Amino acid sequence: MSYVSIKSLQVDFIQKKHKITVLQSVNLALAQGKIGVIIGPSGCGKSTLLNVLSGLNLDYRGQVLIDKNPPHRTRETALILQDYGLLPWKTVWDNVCLGLQIRKVPKKDIITKTEKILKRLGLLTLAKRYPTQLSGGQRQRVAIARSLVLEPKLLLMDEPFSSLDALTREEMQNLLLQIWKETNLTILLITHNIEEAVFLGQKIFIMSPCPGTIIQEVNNEIAGDYDLRGKMGFLEMCNYLRSFFQRREIKCNY
Repeated sequence: MSYVSIKSLQVDFIQKKHKITVLQSVNLALAQGKIGVIIGPSGCGKSTLLNVLSGLNLDYRGQVLIDKNPPHRTRETALILQDYGLLPWKTVWDNVCLGLQIRKVPKKDIITKTEKILKRLGLLTLAKRYPTQLSGGQRQRVAIARSLVLEPKLLLMDEPFSSLDALTREEMQNLLLQIWKETNLTILLITHNIEEAVFLGQKIFIMSPCPGTIIQEVNNEIAGDYDLRGKMGFLEMCNYLRSFFQRREIKCNY
């Protein structure tokens, strides 16, 4: 059974009284405890797809289920945005515990849970700092901590590492892989980076230009190995995905 199940999804926007179809006939299935990665050209509706899955967009047609429930009826999903989504006027501690406060978790439990996740991600000594006082990698860790403190079963990530330098990006990829192995989270991640898709994605979903749909689903059995980068299988899979984009004439900067 699929933990995430999307069938015949269509999303339309109205712009100047004209209907624009952003997503059309999208079908996607991801089993529990797996990492899925979505890649595709800019403007193909990848972020719109995550907004539907996170329950932020209820205006769609088709069937979207998370553990057999519509997205707006589950509290087991966390979303990490491309710009981290941190509140600049709140400290690291306050950013991380915000979701717990919104859910009216008892204060004692908030303190225990927040301290535990900050310690786990190496952020406890930075608890009193503000986002502007952190590096890009540290801000990303805070965004991850804010999501994990809610103990989600599904983690949605919209190009979470795109603004990081190459070395920090690899560090964050390794961290995400470590978290996945420890928690058995189901993860669905958007990226424009083929190497990142191959390193993390056990299932890679390739989207077409707008109106976006899934045009290829690649089972990637080599994902999840810390030492994968540089191995022949890794390079071959990356080349396969690049050649696929070239054959399909999808205009992307891959």
